[in-house]
Amino acid sequence: MSMLIIQPECRELLQAGGLADFDALFAAGDREHVDGHRGRGVSRLELYDTEGKPVVIYLKRWWGARAGASWRDLSRLRWPMCPARREWANSLRLLGAGIAAAAPVAWGFGGGPAGPRALVALREVRGPSLAAWIATLASGPGAPPAALRRSVAQTVGSAVRRLHDAGFSMPDLYAKHLYLEDLETGQPRGVLIDTARLRRFTEGRAVSDLAALYVSTQLPQVRCTDRWRVLKAYLGTRRLGQEARRLAARIEQAAARMPGRGIDPKMLAARRSPPPGVVPLGEERMTLVDGGRLHVNEAFRPVLEAAGLATLDGLMALRGGESYRDVPGRFTVRVELADPAGGRRALYVKRYTAVPLRTRLRRMLGLNPPTSQGVKEAQGIARLANIGIATVRPVAFGEELAGRGWSERSCLVTEEIAGATQADVYCQARFAPPCPRESVAEKRRLIRGMADLARRLHRARLSHRDFYLCHILVRPVDGADPVLHLIDLQRLTHHRRGIGERWIVKDLAALLFSSWPSPATLIRSPIFTNTDRMRFARAYFHAPRLTGEHKRLLGRVIAKARAIAGHEARRRTRKEAGA
Repeated sequence: MSMLIIQPECRELLQAGGLADFDALFAAGDREHVDGHRGRGVSRLELYDTEGKPVVIYLKRWWGARAGASWRDLSRLRWPMCPARREWANSLRLLGAGIAAAAPVAWGFGGGPAGPRALVALREVRGPSLAAWIATLASGPGAPPAALRRSVAQTVGSAVRRLHDAGFSMPDLYAKHLYLEDLETGQPRGVLIDTARLRRFTEGRAVSDLAALYVSTQLPQVRCTDRWRVLKAYLGTRRLGQEARRLAARIEQAAARMPGRGIDPKMLAARRSPPPGVVPLGEERMTLVDGGRLHVNEAFRPVLEAAGLATLDGLMALRGGESYRDVPGRFTVRVELADPAGGRRALYVKRYTAVPLRTRLRRMLGLNPPTSQGVKEAQGIARLANIGIATVRPVAFGEELAGRGWSERSCLVTEEIAGATQADVYCQARFAPPCPRESVAEKRRLIRGMADLARRLHRARLSHRDFYLCHILVRPVDGADPVLHLIDLQRLTHHRRGIGERWIVKDLAALLFSSWPSPATLIRSPIFTNTDRMRFARAYFHAPRLTGEHKRLLGRVIAKARAIAGHEARRRTRKEAGA
């Protein structure tokens, strides 16, 4: 038994296409799939009305368990209803309240050999989604007019305001579910789609809705001024007072708890795509060799085998090369190896032979997994690559643990980043006072790039714990801003429950300290001014003005940076006295 409810004004359209019954309309969804998930899918149908004009509708289908009513609705104090009927009813409710939404065509429910089936058909919205429009934004000659950016921001804020004023909340208020109709006129209209989860409005849900919109527009093309315009349109004010800034802080906090949500997979892949000149992590093939003790990148395996370094013992016993760092239990050398295919490859070999006492005790108590320092740094490389932050290219890594991690031998081999320079050396060479006028704009772009790097790192719940300028490599790129590579990841930490303020302060304080002229750094002159540091702060917080909460955090950062400077001065004094 099946049923199909058709809107009166759409009956002739479906009859003309022979789709006026449930089974025919459901089967038509097999023609052109545009999206799909487990148990549900979306198809695009092009029909013709009685006058021969094309009409595009989108058909959403559910099957199996997902097609039936959800009894979880009872816990939300509403009558159980199948998702197709709920979306059809919610679209009518929104249109009845004067809110632009995708116009419903029909909905239906029926059985089948594989279980229940359901569908809802909606008219196509003539225009791109907000997510698609943002993805096409560019800077320079191809950039949209500033007036259009302002108009889109006002449209988005006003659309959300009307939704809330009508007493509705939409937890799926992502950029891909808000369409911009009549965009070519310069005065677009916001249209909502995918309204199955529409619910009653409360103040807390308003923040959740705005956070969903915020997190789904975290792309480089979206400026902080765009976000403030959306908020001003939402609040219906020209100036943002303290109450508006508190609301913005609550939205950011809520957005931090939903990373990656609402992002179209293709857009997410683009956001996480590697910078120019960086090999994507997905293209690296790591192979286990030496009895499972060593992982080797297949692209470098011939190089290591030709040099006799395709085993853990061979790497740990390596002699020669240029010593880069030699401290008890850890030493790094730079070597150049002949490539059988021609040329030479410059590699860095880091070897660990000592385990800190604290790590030993935590391993013995079962508080730390028995993972060596070399493998931990290799995992950090993978974490950064997954969020689109440039780092080093892995060549090989391996470990040998004994006594439940009480002792270890581990190593990490990475390829040298050609043409890259430490950020402190780069800045000292290019921006030392008097800084040429043509270099000022470059310095400001570099500051924004570093702020964006720190922001993305912390938003991914990662802390570096050694976030000094010397651990950021600057690689110039022709016709584009330089690429920033983050290195020395042996202390990179993933905070599963959210990164605490302590670790944010520690990272930003290390970066601030390393930007000051000091014998402990390679900065020898006042390259960065207080204005530059303020630019960094605004870019990091993604705000045109700093709030009281931002200033409080920056106060802690400055205090911590001064503590680091004092510690370094005392350490240097002791070292000189001992000499």
